[in-house]
Parts: sequence; structure tokens; C-alpha cells
Amino acid sequence: MRLPLLGPADLTAEQRALYRRFDAMVQGEEYGGFEVRDPDGAFIGPWGVMMHFPDLAQPLGHFIDLAQRLPGLSERARQVVILTIGARLNVAYEMYAHARLAARSGLRPDQVATLRAGGRPAGLTEEEALAADVATTLTAPGPLPGPLYDAAVGKLGQQAFDAIVFVTVHYLALGTVLNAYDVDAPE
Repeated sequence: MRLPLLGPADLTAEQRALYRRFDAMVQGEEYGGFEVRDPDGAFIGPWGVMMHFPDLAQPLGHFIDLAQRLPGLSERARQVVILTIGARLNVAYEMYAHARLAARSGLRPDQVATLRAGGRPAGLTEEEALAADVATTLTAPGPLPGPLYDAAVGKLGQQAFDAIVFVTVHYLALGTVLNAYDVDAPE
């Protein structure tokens, strides 16, 4: 990582408050199965970067929290979107963490591997395939084509479409931050 990891002893008062918020957040079940801290207690991944930017971490964290709670999308489809974005941007930590979460959501190892390689795996549900198509298309120049919008909203509903859009925005933002500061996946 291009920024130094900040251990608990190295933090300013503002960073300590953010560290406590991150600490409470990563206690959730969804953060199990992958590393979020190094052995010295410093956060890694997106948290390690955001520790350097406490003023930006608050509004970004609020947006992420809202985007994660949008209804209408299954957890499997959410993970398809995240791995699609991770692969499109080649975000090492994102693909590392979400490969585990995708498997936990029920995606098969071959499906996870195909998504991580930038492909569209066989055996996706209609919801998952449309989620992958929308996320992929949103990373290309220009507006989402009308037929794809109509198919996604018609088959999945407006809420699910909206969730796909804002989960895509969430992971494009995190992917950009992770890639800017060259955050790798743990060994």
C-alpha cells in the first residue's frame, strides 16, 4: 500500500474515533472469513486507506451504509455485482474479500473464479445475470441501453435495479480508492 498502515498507537484523536467505528463495524458476521487488520491491529483494505481521511470516511461510510441496505436484491446477486466491478477494475482486495462472501452466499467456486476473471459464469439465475449485465454496462462509456434498463426493471423491479446501480457506485468508489493507493490482498 502506498500509504503507511496506522496502528492504534499512531492515531490522532479523529482517527481513533474512526478506528472505533471501523472496529464496531467489522464485528459483523459479513466481515468474517477475510482479514481486515494486520497482526499489529492496523486496518488494511479500504479501512486502512480511509484511516488517513477521517473527514471523507464519514460521508463515504454513510453512503455505503445506505447503499448496502437498499432492498430488492438477493445477496448472491449483490456479490455478482461486486465481483463484476472488482474484475472490471482489477481490484485485488475487493476480489479477495468478496470471493469469500460470494461463496458464502451460495455461488459455486467455478462461478466465483469466472467472475473474478471478468467473465459471466454459467448457471446464474436471471436476477444474477441481469445484475452482472447492468454492472458491466455501467462501467462502459455512455448511458445504459434502454432495452437493458427495461429488462432489468421489468424482470427484477425498480428497487432491485436501483440497488444494482448504487452497489455499483459503492464498489466503483472503493475500487478507485483501493487502486489509487495500490492496496493488495493479504497473502
